[in-house]
Amino acid sequence: MRLFTASACAMTVLLAACGAPASEEDPIETGEFGEDEVVETAAIAPPEEPVFGVDARPVRVGFDGPEFDACGSYGEITGLNPDGDNFLSVRAAPSSDAEELDRLTTGTGVSLCEEADGWIGIVYEASGASGTSCGTGSPVSEVRAYDGPCRSGWVSQRFVELIAG
Repeated sequence: MRLFTASACAMTVLLAACGAPASEEDPIETGEFGEDEVVETAAIAPPEEPVFGVDARPVRVGFDGPEFDACGSYGEITGLNPDGDNFLSVRAAPSSDAEELDRLTTGTGVSLCEEADGWIGIVYEASGASGTSCGTGSPVSEVRAYDGPCRSGWVSQRFVELIAG
């Protein structure tokens, strides 16, 4: 009985903290319930998703015009510290405060599509999906957000070595 009373008290604190109004007839609040009585409680809402300081910014393609490839250059991830994390975070916007979308390792090939303040908008194959055509080597009619079959995001320019373009 004491264990059940302690549980009921804990629920009272939780419900009060959630702003649930207590009434005089509430068996949890008054402690007036029988041993066989089942007391239903309200569900506690899960925590909200983390909020990041920067809104997502899609990578855009087509800056070189309708006669040229959607992304004008190709590069590889390089310069990562093998004694550190040894990965490069792909972000949802050109900022270290943006949500991390993925992690790339040294040697990963990426299409370089857009630049913004030391960040490069890239398009790349998902891990384990080798041979996928991302569509960045073909022209597009106008500048637009990348919407192909591959992944895209933003990486720090200092970890990308230009290979072609």
